[in-house]
Amino acid sequence: MDETLFVPALRLSVFARLGFLAYRYRWVVIAVWGFLLVLSFVLMPRLDTVLKGIGAVYEQGEAIRTEQLLSREIGWDSDVLTAVFHSPQGDLARYRPQIDRVMGEIGRLAEVKSVSGGDGRTEYRSADGRTEYGLVSLKVKDAQAIGVSDRIEGLLASSPGLQTYLAGKLLVDRDGQRISQVDLRRVELLALPLLLVALLFVFGSVVAASVPIVMGIMAVVVTYGALSLLAVSVDLSVFALNLTTMLGLGLGIDYSLLIVNRFREEILLSSVEEAVVRTVDTAGRAVFFSGLTVGIGLLSLLSFPILLLRSLGIAGSLVVLLSVAAALTLVPALLGVLGENVNCGRIFRNNTADDAWGAIAQTIMRHSLAAVAFVLVLVLVLTSPFLQARFGLGDASVLPKTVRSRQGVEVLQQSFGRGATSPILLALSTENSSDRILETSHLSTLDRFVKELQTDSRIQSVRSLVNLDPQLSISNYQQLYSHPELLPPGLLKDAVGRLSSRSTTLILLKSYTDSNSEASRNLVQKLKSLSLAGLRLQVGGQTANQLDIIQAVQERFPFVLAGIISITFAVLCILLGSVVLPIKAILMNLLSMGASFGALVFIFQEGHFQHWLDFQPLGYLDILIAVVLFCLLFGLSMDYEVFLLCRIKEAYDRTDNNRLSVIEGVARTGRIITSAALLLMIVTGTFALTSIIFVKALGLGVAIGVFIDATLIRTILVPATMHLLGHWNWWSPRFLQLHRFKIRVD
Repeated sequence: MDETLFVPALRLSVFARLGFLAYRYRWVVIAVWGFLLVLSFVLMPRLDTVLKGIGAVYEQGEAIRTEQLLSREIGWDSDVLTAVFHSPQGDLARYRPQIDRVMGEIGRLAEVKSVSGGDGRTEYRSADGRTEYGLVSLKVKDAQAIGVSDRIEGLLASSPGLQTYLAGKLLVDRDGQRISQVDLRRVELLALPLLLVALLFVFGSVVAASVPIVMGIMAVVVTYGALSLLAVSVDLSVFALNLTTMLGLGLGIDYSLLIVNRFREEILLSSVEEAVVRTVDTAGRAVFFSGLTVGIGLLSLLSFPILLLRSLGIAGSLVVLLSVAAALTLVPALLGVLGENVNCGRIFRNNTADDAWGAIAQTIMRHSLAAVAFVLVLVLVLTSPFLQARFGLGDASVLPKTVRSRQGVEVLQQSFGRGATSPILLALSTENSSDRILETSHLSTLDRFVKELQTDSRIQSVRSLVNLDPQLSISNYQQLYSHPELLPPGLLKDAVGRLSSRSTTLILLKSYTDSNSEASRNLVQKLKSLSLAGLRLQVGGQTANQLDIIQAVQERFPFVLAGIISITFAVLCILLGSVVLPIKAILMNLLSMGASFGALVFIFQEGHFQHWLDFQPLGYLDILIAVVLFCLLFGLSMDYEVFLLCRIKEAYDRTDNNRLSVIEGVARTGRIITSAALLLMIVTGTFALTSIIFVKALGLGVAIGVFIDATLIRTILVPATMHLLGHWNWWSPRFLQLHRFKIRVD
């Protein structure tokens, strides 16, 4: 059909024109997407080598700057590996030849820079003599370092009678990446059949049900290809793949569902070409604004200076963009090719059940006050656990208990104390770079400071240049360090080389508690507030890094929240021609998210359902999960709200009857929104079965949020509140002149 046959309104519509072009050049569109798919399959294998681990790092924080200073000055290696030797039967003395042999073989590897410990010295050996560790510093990083760590694990495993482990941040990142890849394959194998069955019930046709599945897979694969190119120049966390799969399958299928559903209605009334054009002009418009609301939240993650959040923002925004692009171009092109054959393979005739949804809306509105009170009380009860939320950051404990890198950390904590695996680093530098840190006055200051630290009940041990030998006094140290180059080989000479440079020295603290405990955090905060005469004090280590990240998130989140709400409010005002409905929609969004956060605290912080979900409770809620979940859920929840409210507005503009428009809007959207929510819950819910707590909590949080939004909020609270507000739903100040905007969303 020629474009000139369309009515002027359709010819002026950007979406109608897009549908027209997608149909006219349908084979070109299909070929372009086919090329992108093949190219992405070629590029995908590179992801294994270019991703950067978990990425919970704030590179501009004081803790990271402290570690960079220590690296420059004394060669401190924050990525050092820890080889752990443990004898369940008794003392390690009888295994000394084996340990010496293994440590020697590790030290001779070409990629190993140095090894220390593992030689029976007291500082590397537990009090009961059953556990010992050695430190391994590598010359290489990233993929090469992972290869070396595999070889070191092989050498450690060649010690019969000993329990051996390799621990460290590199190992946590490596195991997290490998487990994540296995989990993703398992999720795909589980989710895709479930999605296909659900779509068969929605459409009753094999062909119609297959199109959204194909689109979901297309969105995921093409996004993977794009990420493999981006990761060459931009650091990306491995968890970007989890979010890509979650959103690619969830939104790709949801958006295609809306397009296919509308096309099946239009094909009954018009030609294939006109059905495609009208579908894109109506359902395609809904998909566009849905992607816009989701994208607003995900793009806000880019404002956080943390690799993990930036990675999820990039991956999430990209997969939403590609999902929308595929829904507006590829799906119409495929439907243009299929035509009426979209209904082939019919299994049964599905019932739209619009009357049932309309009856539900009428019942809710007859009891509006009771419905609002019921939902508010229930949501507040579900939200209440969030009042006891305690925020932290994941470490090796986010991995499954069966992973050896986590087991190695736990053996060290049991043998040497909870704080043994997360030492606090104190870098003390002279204010004048020409001064020597080993000058008499500075050594006196260090001595007083170390003695003060040793009196703190939270500190298990202090290692510094001025307390290496309890037999030596500060005057002895001052005399010995006056000419450090003349020190005889031994403990003091080695310590001077390892713990100091000309202007900087390191004090190594180990606390009695782990990095996420309040005691450790309070200790670090106290240390940050101290000042020493003539010296600059900087604090590093895992606890300090966590505090930097939490502070950075807390400082930026209010601005992110204000930005998301403001932009969403403006978009909804234009879409709905009202200022009341946008305010109400945002408040309802916050209600559903509060319930989701409450559920996460109840489950992952307090440990309920831990046996069913197969995890060990952390005792805190990961603050990065909270940020990602907020930004993601705000868009996803608003998605369904916008779809419903715009259909209600369409009916209200036609009838000027608030009650009838609510009934019609709920009736026309009830089945399709419920179907879309169910499909998204299937996808995100399967991630609750993964092994890494961060991914498990994110998937479960989204599934809970979508469920609450699709049931309590959209089915009960929206109709009830709209009935109570009546014509006030559509009020806006005259000076805004919102009536000028005529944007329809199907």
